[in-house]
Amino acid sequence: MQKRNYKRVEKNAEGNFSYKTLDIDSYDIFEDELEIIVTDINNMNEMGKILDLLDFVPDTDYFFHQCKDVISVPEKHINDKGQGKFTFQTYFHNFPQSALSINNNALVVAVLHPQTLNKDGKREFNVVGYIHVNRFDVYHDNERFDGYYYNMLRISERIENNKKIYRRKKIFTLMFSIMHSIVGVEENIAFTYGAMGKENQAINEALELNTKLYEKHYEKWAFSNNTQINKIFGSKDAFKKCVDISNDKEKLREFYHKLKEQKEHYAFFHLNTEEEFFAMLEKVFQYSKSSKVFMIPDEKGNIDAACFAVNWGDYFSFQLENPQGLFKVVDNMKLTNKILYPIMIVGKPETADTLLRGIASHYNKEYKCKVTNLNSYKGDIYNKTKKSLLNDDYLFLIICNDVEKLNAMKERSRGVDGNVKLFIDIPLL
Repeated sequence: MQKRNYKRVEKNAEGNFSYKTLDIDSYDIFEDELEIIVTDINNMNEMGKILDLLDFVPDTDYFFHQCKDVISVPEKHINDKGQGKFTFQTYFHNFPQSALSINNNALVVAVLHPQTLNKDGKREFNVVGYIHVNRFDVYHDNERFDGYYYNMLRISERIENNKKIYRRKKIFTLMFSIMHSIVGVEENIAFTYGAMGKENQAINEALELNTKLYEKHYEKWAFSNNTQINKIFGSKDAFKKCVDISNDKEKLREFYHKLKEQKEHYAFFHLNTEEEFFAMLEKVFQYSKSSKVFMIPDEKGNIDAACFAVNWGDYFSFQLENPQGLFKVVDNMKLTNKILYPIMIVGKPETADTLLRGIASHYNKEYKCKVTNLNSYKGDIYNKTKKSLLNDDYLFLIICNDVEKLNAMKERSRGVDGNVKLFIDIPLL
């Protein structure tokens, strides 16, 4: 174990930046100094000022370029024994604007490796690691708790002298140390959660090591990411029944209340007000003009089924690496560059089936989204529609300070089918 620290950088009312230094323990085995920055995502556009404050070269564009390189590092869903289905890479467009359009209440964690000094005495740097820490309000028995969803946890694969200088240095354990520290320092934090590939050994090992170090409870929950090929899955006739309600405030309000009625008992439901719901939609609509809310009406014109169709193709290009089985066919056909991601699905399963097949056809034709990704889990009433031979095993990880409270929340979420229901799927970067 070695001692590290990170800088929690904040902006005051006058627009000036300052930081406090927090010590952490880490099991990483990297030999050199690392500078770790934790700051609000809204400060990203002023990253040059933060870098200058910490005596780094204040080059915002270079920082963003380095971050994009790290974010595009392959996420491994195949272990060292070759088990699993693929590794994938995500290439973001318009970074950081695309990220800012999703959740402006997140924290960003950036791990920097200081290099030589430039002519002005400022430290040059490599970006070693990057995480998005999405913050949400979670309620239980009318009491509010902070929940953090960790996403895009990536470590650089930078090569020098034919060696990956950051890989195999247990940097993931450092990232989890930062995560545990944030949970311990910020006020009212009860739950940290995220998703990972089932076969991602580095994440699994880091999770096991650090939860023991910080004496936290953690558990994993399985879910499946299903891939539907839109040319096969989609239906032109089904889309004729679909109505775009993206600009209809009253229908969107009806959609929200139907969503809340159907899913607010889920353990980590967090769209607690209409205001939060509309703010989330507006951020996505402003950036992604092709992301829409669609419904199918019943005989009275009310919502029979609805969902938020997010066009991930506006945000990033997605590429498979070393695919196995049927995913080799998908990769050969170059189908994954643009992905449709329908989320927050509500309504009758049979009507939702028509809705999903309709929008799959529409996005295939209008926006060249060749595949649809649909997450499913035990007890999902839409699993019959989502189920696909093209699927990848994922795990939700949950870390908490209060096991009894977590168990009570899980029990509250248990449906009449007996299955615990934890999360609603919302846009996350």
